[in-house]
Amino acid sequence: MNRYLIAGIVTTILWNTLLCKGWTQPSPCISQSLLEVSNSVNSFRQSDVIVIGKVPNHPYVVVVPGQSEQLLNVVRRYVTDAFLAQHRLGTYVYAGGSANRYEAECLSSVLRSHGLDARVVYFH
Repeated sequence: MNRYLIAGIVTTILWNTLLCKGWTQPSPCISQSLLEVSNSVNSFRQSDVIVIGKVPNHPYVVVVPGQSEQLLNVVRRYVTDAFLAQHRLGTYVYAGGSANRYEAECLSSVLRSHGLDARVVYFH
């Protein structure tokens, strides 16, 4: 009986250790540092003009539902040019847009890892 008790304790300790390490690993899609992710994602240069805001041809959008300035400031810690936007379903923080879903999911993952309710939506 002691043999089973010891095996159970060892298994529990190993399982908890492995589980904790798995949850603390950074998202595999984020190869950049947080500093690089914090760069401007809502603007681009087109000829001599800098386009700011909702970038055309980027239908996958990372949003954080909410309308407070406090929420906007928290998102801006990670995405410097995030802004508040309106939709018929409500106000949200526009964290960034992307041409492909994978990149948007990566940004969403970074924001979620910091406790924000980030989601990827498709606007066409």
